[in-house]
Formats: sequence, C-alpha cells, structure tokens
Amino acid sequence: MSRLIYYLTLLLAFVGAACAQVSTINTPAGPIAIGATITITWVYTPQTNPIQGILSIVDSTTQNTVIISSTITLSTQSFQWTVNVPAGTYYLALNDGSGNKDTGTFTVFAPGGTTTPPANSGSSSSGNTTSKPATGSPTTAPTSSDAAISFTGSSIKLLFSLIVVAAAMVHFA
Repeated sequence: MSRLIYYLTLLLAFVGAACAQVSTINTPAGPIAIGATITITWVYTPQTNPIQGILSIVDSTTQNTVIISSTITLSTQSFQWTVNVPAGTYYLALNDGSGNKDTGTFTVFAPGGTTTPPANSGSSSSGNTTSKPATGSPTTAPTSSDAAISFTGSSIKLLFSLIVVAAAMVHFA
C-alpha cells in the first residue's frame, strides 16, 4: 500500500513538473522611462502542446495589476512592450497556466519630469531598450488575486492527475 502511494506521488510530481513551461521571467534593466519600449524575456521549456501566456505588470506598492497582453506566444521567449504605466515601482508576472512567474522589482520614471530615477532600482540586467513598437495594448485587470487564476490545458491535466491519485488512494485504502 505504501509503495503504491509512493509511486503515485512520484507520478504526480512528474506531471506537475511537466506542466510548467516558463521557468523564469527576467527583470528588466532599470530604471525605465515612461514611453520607452523594452524587451521582456523569459526562459521557456518547449512542450508538445504549447499554450499562450498572460503577461501583466503589478504595482509593488498597491498590488494593482494591468494586463499587458493575454495572448503571449511563450515559445518566442520575448515580448516588446512600450511602458505606459505611471511612475512607480513594479514587477512583471507571466502566467503560463501553472501560475505566475514574477520578476524582481524595477522602477518606472517620468522622463524630463520632476521625478528623477533612483540610483539603484534593485533590478538585474536582462531586458533591453529597443525602438520596436509594442504589440499588445494594456487593459485593466481586477485587483483581486482571482485575476491570476487561469485554467488552461496544462492545469486541467494537473487537476485530472490529482483526481486520479485521490481516487486510487480511496480505492486502495
């Protein structure tokens, strides 16, 4: 009996690991001026049935979330975005169906305005400033944590696996 539970647990862990497609999303190099176009990059593990992701920006102070694009092609491993949020401290969140992958925080400042960027924004160097146009238009998302819930093919497979394991445990108990 304990051997069966052990193997089912291993199977569940494998299925959960196989569902994750994006392992990390890189923090943009900052500070970043409002209106600048940046390249957002991430590490992607190719899957047999690739899915689209949801890219959001979150105000680290208020936790207000703005969806940058709800149709990110994960296999491209990058996205061009023109910064159009107010000055402040933010982080990016990329949901690949298995939950959000977050960047570190970075600072957005108003160019030529009264707000000057801080000397150290606490970000790593993975994003680049470019002049390509943005491909997504932001929309405001609900500010509750329910906005991050997304049911995709990967999460349905994981849910099905959990149900199978639970049924097997009940059957053999």
